[in-house]
Amino acid sequence: MEEYSRPLNRPEAKHRYWHIMKADRDFFPDAHVTFKLKFHNKTYELKVNHKDDIMTGQMYYLYRFLEGDQITITKKTKNSYVLEAPDTKKYPKLD
Repeated sequence: MEEYSRPLNRPEAKHRYWHIMKADRDFFPDAHVTFKLKFHNKTYELKVNHKDDIMTGQMYYLYRFLEGDQITITKKTKNSYVLEAPDTKKYPKLD
């Protein structure tokens, strides 16, 4: 199994995207091809855009990704991945 792991930087955490460096680009599908990313028993459909960014805003509605949070993505099958983010927590509930 292939694995991609690194900490998030400030712009990624703030603007809800993950930038893929050229050296790691082959790990993910081609631009604009939908892939599945499983995180905490929920599957998200994401794409890499033309700037080699993965727009992750749909995950930020439930989880708070902060600068320095470690992400580890494991490739399971073609266009199917699993995300582990041990530093990331759910947003606190507002009453």
